[in-house]
Amino acid sequence: MKTLSHQSLLTLLVLFLSTASRSQYILNGSARQNRCNCYTLTTEKLFDSGSVWNSNKINLNNSFDFHFNVYLGCLDYPGADGIVFILQPISTKLGTAGEGMGFEGIAPSVGISLDTWQNFNRNDPWYDHISIQLNGVITHGNDLAGPVQASATDVNIEDCKWHVLRITWDAPTHTLTTYFDGQFRLQAQYDLVKDVFKNDPMVYWGFSAATGGAYNVQQFCTSLNPNFTTNLPDSSTCIGNPVIFTDQSESFTTIQNFYWDFGDGATSVAQNPPPHNYSLPGAYVAKHVITGADGCVSDTVKEKINIGAKPIADFDLFDTCTNKILGITDRSSSSFGAVSQWNWTLDGGTNSLDQQPVFSNLSLGPHRISLAVSSIYGCKADTITKTFSVHSTPVVTLESPSNACWKGPVAFNGAQADNSSIITKWNWKFGDGSTSAQQNPVHTYSTGGNKTVHLTATSDLGCTSNDTTCQLHIESIYANAGNDTSVQADKPFILNGSWGGDLARNPSLTWSPATGLSSASDATSTAVLQNDQIFYLTAVTDIGCTATDDVKIRVFKFPGILVPTAFTPNHDGLNELLRPRYNGIKQLEYFAIYNRGGQLVFKTSNMDQGWDGNFNGQEQGTQVFVWIVSAVGFDGKKYQVKGTSTLIK
Repeated sequence: MKTLSHQSLLTLLVLFLSTASRSQYILNGSARQNRCNCYTLTTEKLFDSGSVWNSNKINLNNSFDFHFNVYLGCLDYPGADGIVFILQPISTKLGTAGEGMGFEGIAPSVGISLDTWQNFNRNDPWYDHISIQLNGVITHGNDLAGPVQASATDVNIEDCKWHVLRITWDAPTHTLTTYFDGQFRLQAQYDLVKDVFKNDPMVYWGFSAATGGAYNVQQFCTSLNPNFTTNLPDSSTCIGNPVIFTDQSESFTTIQNFYWDFGDGATSVAQNPPPHNYSLPGAYVAKHVITGADGCVSDTVKEKINIGAKPIADFDLFDTCTNKILGITDRSSSSFGAVSQWNWTLDGGTNSLDQQPVFSNLSLGPHRISLAVSSIYGCKADTITKTFSVHSTPVVTLESPSNACWKGPVAFNGAQADNSSIITKWNWKFGDGSTSAQQNPVHTYSTGGNKTVHLTATSDLGCTSNDTTCQLHIESIYANAGNDTSVQADKPFILNGSWGGDLARNPSLTWSPATGLSSASDATSTAVLQNDQIFYLTAVTDIGCTATDDVKIRVFKFPGILVPTAFTPNHDGLNELLRPRYNGIKQLEYFAIYNRGGQLVFKTSNMDQGWDGNFNGQEQGTQVFVWIVSAVGFDGKKYQVKGTSTLIK
């Protein structure tokens, strides 16, 4: 004998329930079943009709409370015609097309119509309406109740939305009542059994619908709407608190089964399960499903339940010193549900609700601070308390000159101004990126300008003084005596000196030696020499910052031109150019260079220029070149010399 698997049994159960549902309802015309509890009565076709009847009669001596979901289509115009809930004892094969909506002519009967087409020959109002009518008479005037607007909030119910139609029958009082989307619409007190059905309480119930010269998709479902509430105002609570799940489902009639899945592996089949306790914090998805009396299974309704963890309050303290804001680092945490509230208490009196509280001006000696926190889910941590002592903060002063020179030593002095702390560490910042840990450092600045100097000191108990600063101006100065040169003996020439730097006003300038100079204190001075000489130019600022540069003067007794016999343009920075040295030459007419084929490869009339060994963008290889120099000396004579030089690679 074979044993069916769990999946096979489940498949057979679903098939059985589906078959049972189909056999319980009789479908006519265009009606078709969409799913277990939902039916289409008409499609978007002209002159279409359909009806669905429950195959089991109900007894009107018993009260009922039916909930249906109805869909009147998407076409306001040209949408038609409407649907009717009908009670009748005749047959399950009824229903016709057109403006009668499949109800017209059925007698005896009671119909609750949702009319979406305005047939003014039937005394229809201009809006979509609901009414209670007897014996298939759809022309308004003799309605048992109505017509009134079907929706309490909108004149149109052909809006592509599902709506809830509720119909109740109170047998003892003979009261028939209708509701649309939870709003009361109509009520009639009438003995249906006696005055309509001739004392026969057994009737079929069903829906009919029809289209004529206009059309709409028209559907209904026997309501099977699972819903539930919890005792949690925002679906959240803390670990250890029970969650109460309360069923709020709606069904067209009695609900047969209830199923709960709490998201943590636990389930229940009770309508209202016992309070549920989650064992671990986290987010859980609770699910609820119901089964109707016709065996149809509802969709699943879900709700996320947040079970917050118990947070942990913690913090670190630093800067526990006088004249400081107490340093606090919050380290509170929660494994589920972020910490959102803080309550700090200092010495039992001062409070703060900030995550980063500000406690300052604390007195010397012991103190006590407490922290309580709670999470976004309202879960509270145990209060943590820590004790600490406030120590003395060092007080320091600094001394430095207001002005100093660059590239020269600058002395700084730090001093302790209090006697209640022991300084173990000094920290200088000189304003140029350099620091020192000495109490009295000496620093040399490599650039001029305004500098901000900072000094702090730290005691043996870890307290750091406030930042003490001073402003310092560093003067930078340099001198330029000019380029080395050659001059003619006994011929006047000019020394051109210059200076620069970070200066408020001009410095004093001095040339030395002063022998043979027209002025030893001006930037420009005229000299006449018989021998080689080195001149020094010294610039001095008003605070004594100095800079010195020199220039070498070579003296020649007669004019001359010297061209090297070789040069090495190999990019090593040495002997890269072929350039003449001019002695007593006032003007260069030309310096020309030719290769062995007689081609001119270089020519210049600038005494400072030379040839780098390139011709037409190409580096030349090792070979001999011919050069010619034509120049005019300071004596007014013209000099022309020629020779050869070798380019060596």
